[in-house]
Amino acid sequence: MNILYICTGNTCRSPMAKLLTEIEADKRGLNITVRSRGMAAHDGESMSVGAIKVMAEEGVNATFHKAKTVTEDDLMWADVVYVMTHTMTANLKRGYPAFKEKIQPFAEKDVIDPFGGSLEIYRLSRDRILEEIKNKCEGEWA
Repeated sequence: MNILYICTGNTCRSPMAKLLTEIEADKRGLNITVRSRGMAAHDGESMSVGAIKVMAEEGVNATFHKAKTVTEDDLMWADVVYVMTHTMTANLKRGYPAFKEKIQPFAEKDVIDPFGGSLEIYRLSRDRILEEIKNKCEGEWA
């Protein structure tokens, strides 16, 4: 299964989701390939300092990540596209109607953007993302 995560700038939520999904899928022996992109990314930008720090707390090195803007090729590659907010989901479906069946909100409630917030905000986002990934590993991805 090819999973594409999308957030705004591809420096916090979607790259955290990518890395956490890779770890969980590996632990469970699931055949999942993951990408992360942003709807308004500055290509080449590093992951935010807060995201790097909270991923390091989980033993994950996130310093290599470079932001990328979502492309039509990414959407073609993906089996499912998870978007971090319902508003961004609707916007992406409008912008890429051919892929609307693949595009869905990542979670029932929006995952807040921690960009510029405290480490506690980053931890809340990371933990919320991880909880959702674990639920998907035990459900729709199993």
